[in-house]
Amino acid sequence: MSKENRTEIPAHLVYILFIAFIVRAVVPLIVILTTGDYTRFYRPDTFSYVKSATDLLAHGQFSIDGVPEIFRTPGYPVLLISGIFLGNMEIVTIALQIALSCLTAYIVFNISILLFKNTRIALFSALIYAIDPVSILYTSKLLTETLCAFLTTLFTYCLVKYFKTESPKALVLAAIILSASVYVRPAGYFLPIVISIVLLVWSFKRRKTVLITHAFGFLVCSLLIIGSWQVRNYREAGYSGFSSVSDYNLYCYQAASVLAVHEGIPDYEMQHSMGCPGKVRKQPEQSSLDRGGIYRSMGREGMKIILREPATYFLIHVKGMLRTLIDPGMSEYLIMFKQYSWPGGLFGQILDQGLFVTITSFARTTPVFFSMMILMGLYLVASLSAAVTALFHKDFPYGVAAISILCIVAYYFVVSGGPVGYHRFRIPIIPLISVFSGGGLYLVSQRYRR
Repeated sequence: MSKENRTEIPAHLVYILFIAFIVRAVVPLIVILTTGDYTRFYRPDTFSYVKSATDLLAHGQFSIDGVPEIFRTPGYPVLLISGIFLGNMEIVTIALQIALSCLTAYIVFNISILLFKNTRIALFSALIYAIDPVSILYTSKLLTETLCAFLTTLFTYCLVKYFKTESPKALVLAAIILSASVYVRPAGYFLPIVISIVLLVWSFKRRKTVLITHAFGFLVCSLLIIGSWQVRNYREAGYSGFSSVSDYNLYCYQAASVLAVHEGIPDYEMQHSMGCPGKVRKQPEQSSLDRGGIYRSMGREGMKIILREPATYFLIHVKGMLRTLIDPGMSEYLIMFKQYSWPGGLFGQILDQGLFVTITSFARTTPVFFSMMILMGLYLVASLSAAVTALFHKDFPYGVAAISILCIVAYYFVVSGGPVGYHRFRIPIIPLISVFSGGGLYLVSQRYRR
């Protein structure tokens, strides 16, 4: 992976960013022109984000109907405020998300430059992200994924920059941005600890005391920013956690999936019998508990159920990780364009009905979307194969920067597992996978050139 001239960067990168903009703008434009239905941009989670953003704008408090909100976090509602204020939330928010997604492609280019020191690889990386079908679609969804992907990628760039320069400013900025991403999606809650471990190992290897202080500074800065929201939750609702969604998911999804396997019934039936979905579950013995106590009770009960059958849940979690990795996301395109959608998604239908029955039915009823599915599957296989090719190549620049990126990818991959895992939870790490895929695509192109 040799060094190349950087004089071509501006023109070629502008073309790639233009492609990224066009393909992201086309999706909502087609939806508006063909259906005129703005609810196509919504998912069930959207409504709680909109309500909390509306209360934040109207009253200056993060709440829903005047009740302090501890289930959602304020990161994404803050992005929605400008659209609500301007009177066209859907169009304004989608426009902002398109801009953020294009900026993400630009940051992918810069991370790749820092890692590989090769312009062509960096351009390949940016292009792979620019045409990623799942990232393109979710730019039009009023959900947290696009903002979280942008912040995660920007944090990674600052972290890699720190490893190259040892600048404490870059590391402090990385801590702030990572903490902001946790406010958008709490899934990154434990990531500061993972990165701090990487920083400590690196500092011990370098045998520099100042780097050890940097590592602890990063951890303290992250914990202070994230912990401040936990203090707020405790004061407002008696809940000491960062977001009650973790306790809710532990009970209503993870534990419910274990019990469903044990009883031999579908997950949704077990969830219904357990009082889910619904933000809080109140039992007679819990009547004296506040909302925070109820969520804590749900979390403890969920953990007890999982620990009784750890092997069962382990298999469920691994299946969720695989869905996150290989689900192409075609079902969301079908939903977006008012086409036929299957319960559990297209991938779930394949598991239930079999590959042949599902594919033949899909090809017969929606040939255009069937062709799209084939292309999306080919893209997914090609991008993941290219990433693996780069990682196992003898010239791959293994070092603390590459290891840290791999740790971030692995972290989000692991936490995305379980019954809730599907393509949506792949989005925050798609830009980072694209960095490696660019290296693999470059190697393939060099082989064919020779």
